Amino acid sequence: MPRIRAATIVAHKDATRRALLDAAAELFRAQGYAETNLADITAFAGIGRTTIYEYFTDKEDVLVNLVEDAVPSVVAGMLADLPEDLDMRERLAELIQRGLNFVSTDHALGSMVMRDLPTLSPGAAARVRAVHAPIEREILRLCRRGIASGEFRSFEPEDAARLVYGVMMAASQTLLRDADAKQRMHEVGDTLVRFVFDGLSA
Repeated sequence: MPRIRAATIVAHKDATRRALLDAAAELFRAQGYAETNLADITAFAGIGRTTIYEYFTDKEDVLVNLVEDAVPSVVAGMLADLPEDLDMRERLAELIQRGLNFVSTDHALGSMVMRDLPTLSPGAAARVRAVHAPIEREILRLCRRGIASGEFRSFEPEDAARLVYGVMMAASQTLLRDADAKQRMHEVGDTLVRFVFDGLSA
């Protein structure tokens, strides 16, 4: 009979799910997502091998659940307290720098997800993107305000926001491949900000 981890069945299920996610996070960080399998996770958590299927459909589902548990608070922190006294260009530049800082500093889960996103199924990738959607919505809001005020050129706001977000994600991928990401974060951020606002024209 499986060991009960809490006073009630509901609490037991919550504790078991948390133990599996914590084990997965530890193993994904230590040995990589691709190199970890479900048997590794259950062994690390001290839980029966088949029990994991009561909570997750597969390893990909474990990863996405980790993202859905951990990343929303990080995204909320990125969007919190953007100074209201800045103009739209400065606010958008600050948001870009915060996004790159998240990727280039010691946020192993976020970095790993960015690295492995191309390998995920369309459904899993869509769930991950949904977690990051508040960032894209804030970029869209800033683009709309900047265009309406005349600070930005008269683009279609949705197209402009999508392109800014896409370039930001591409810059994040560049940093993930850079051994000196922490040192180069501000340089890459400055380049990205200048590219967004000034383009390639001399």
